[in-house]
Amino acid sequence: MWNSPAFALVGIGTSLAVWIVVPTIFGSWLDSRFDTDPLLTLAFLVLGLMVGFFDAYRRLRDVIRQSDGS
Repeated sequence: MWNSPAFALVGIGTSLAVWIVVPTIFGSWLDSRFDTDPLLTLAFLVLGLMVGFFDAYRRLRDVIRQSDGS
């Protein structure tokens, strides 16, 4: 049951959300600290989106390979 592809898909969504939210919050904090609003927030948002989508792609590819092999 715990090896089900459904659990891996939930992990993909959670990972994607974390990769987007955490860098954006960090960028917002840096903006408030250095008075560069909204430059760093947007930069870290774009960085988080790129890394998050790459990570989601990699995880989804692994789930598809795992489900094809069984």
